[in-house]
Amino acid sequence: MLLRYAILGLLDGQELHGYRIKTAFEEQVGPSWSLNYGQIYQTLKDLRRGGLVEGRFDRGTGHVGRWMYTTTAKGRRALDTWLSRSPRRPQSARDEILIRLLVLDRKEIETRLAQIASQEQVYNDYVGQLTAARKLHDAEVREGGSLRMLAGDAAIFQAEAHLRWLAHCAKLLKRKPGAHALPTKAAANGRNGGGECVVDSPKMKAAR
Repeated sequence: MLLRYAILGLLDGQELHGYRIKTAFEEQVGPSWSLNYGQIYQTLKDLRRGGLVEGRFDRGTGHVGRWMYTTTAKGRRALDTWLSRSPRRPQSARDEILIRLLVLDRKEIETRLAQIASQEQVYNDYVGQLTAARKLHDAEVREGGSLRMLAGDAAIFQAEAHLRWLAHCAKLLKRKPGAHALPTKAAANGRNGGGECVVDSPKMKAAR
C-alpha cells in the first residue's frame, strides 16, 4: 500500500520510467528499503488501471523505447487525501522469533536461548551493515541531513530496539528456567508500555 503513494509522489509533476522510479526511491530512502522491478511494474499497472497515473511510450533516441509515467489529477487528489490522514498506528508485533519460541515452548531452556542468540547475531550483523552505510553519508549529516539519512537512522534504531527486547527475553528465560516463556513485543504495538516479555499471563493459563 505504501509503495503506491511513494510512486505517486515521485511521479507528481514529472515523467519517469520504471527503472528511474526504482533508483530515485533508493537514492532518497537508502539501502534499508529496497524495491524490485516486479513490485514497481505491478503497482504501476494497478495505478494506471485506477486512473491514478498515465503512461506514454517514448521511442526516444539512443535507447530502446520505454514507457514513461506521470501522476494524473486523480492521482494527485488521492495523494493529497492520503497525506491529510493521520499516520496509521504501529502494526502488531509479529516476529518470526515468537513463532520459533512457541514451537520450542516445551523444549529445554538452552534450545530457546540458542534461538534468541541466533536472532541477536542476525540483528547485530544488520546493524553493522546499516552503520557502515550510514557513515558514507556523514557529509549529508553535516549539511543538515537528508531523507536517506533519516531512513537509515530509523532502521538502526528499530534494529537496536529489537536487540534490547531479545536481551530482555533471554534474561527473563534465565531467571525463570521452569516457566514456559512466550515473549511478546508489546512495546512495538503500544501495549504494556515497558516492552515486557510476558510469561504465563492469566489469559494464557486459562487457555491451556
